[in-house]
Amino acid sequence: MSSYLDKVVTKVRDTFAHATDSVRKSFLNLTGEASVSINQLAAFIKDHKETKTECKYLLGNYYYFSHLQENGIHYYLETNGNYILQLDASTKDQILIAYRSYKDKLSLNSPIKFPKIY
Repeated sequence: MSSYLDKVVTKVRDTFAHATDSVRKSFLNLTGEASVSINQLAAFIKDHKETKTECKYLLGNYYYFSHLQENGIHYYLETNGNYILQLDASTKDQILIAYRSYKDKLSLNSPIKFPKIY
């Protein structure tokens, strides 16, 4: 039974390592610098298994507040359905990305330089 459990643990570790590598590679462009669009980063936050999302019904609408802590970076995503209201990525020392839908004229699909996440 111990052999079977060891195989399962090894498989889970390998799967997690492969998933982590896939996420890292999706953020890197050909120069080795990381770039990501607001839409890509929002999808990453929404789809990550460790994201904690809270739903609130406010002013007649549903709002979703998502938090993710990954590799020393805190991600915060605020949405109204599929509409991105706010997206932040920060370390304890600096703000990496601060997007506000009401303020920013940045396209949701424009690539933004992002520090390597590994």
